[in-house]
Amino acid sequence: MEILEYIPINIWDDFYDDGYVPEGEKLETYIYVDNSDIPQEKRKKYLEILIEYINKNLNTNGIKLWMELYESRKRYPNLIGTEHERMFFDRWEIKLEGLTHKRLHEWMKVLENVDIKVDDIAFHIYSES
Repeated sequence: MEILEYIPINIWDDFYDDGYVPEGEKLETYIYVDNSDIPQEKRKKYLEILIEYINKNLNTNGIKLWMELYESRKRYPNLIGTEHERMFFDRWEIKLEGLTHKRLHEWMKVLENVDIKVDDIAFHIYSES
C-alpha cells in the first residue's frame, strides 16, 4: 500500500431532499472510506473512530447510525455469473437513517475542519455523490 497523504472519507449526499421523502421511504445514506486500496480492517477502524466522534460531538437527535459491511454480491445476486460480476465489492460503511440535508450541512461545518488522525494521517471528510 502506498503512503497516504490523508484518509478520504465521503458522506454520500445523494438522498431524498428534505421534506420530499416519498411515503413508505426513509432518509438513508452512508459514509465510507473512499480508497479501496486501504485494507478492509483499516477502513473499518477509521469508520469506528469517526462514528465515535460523531456520536460524541455532533447533533445526532433523530438520526440512527450503525456500522455495516456492504457486500454488493449479496445486494445484487442476479449479477453472479454475468459479465458484471467483476464489479462486485465489499466495504465497511456507517449507515445513517434520518439524516437531512440541513443537518448534513451543519455537520460538514465541523467535519470538514476536524482534526482526527490515525498513525499521523489526517482524515479528510467531504460530502459528494
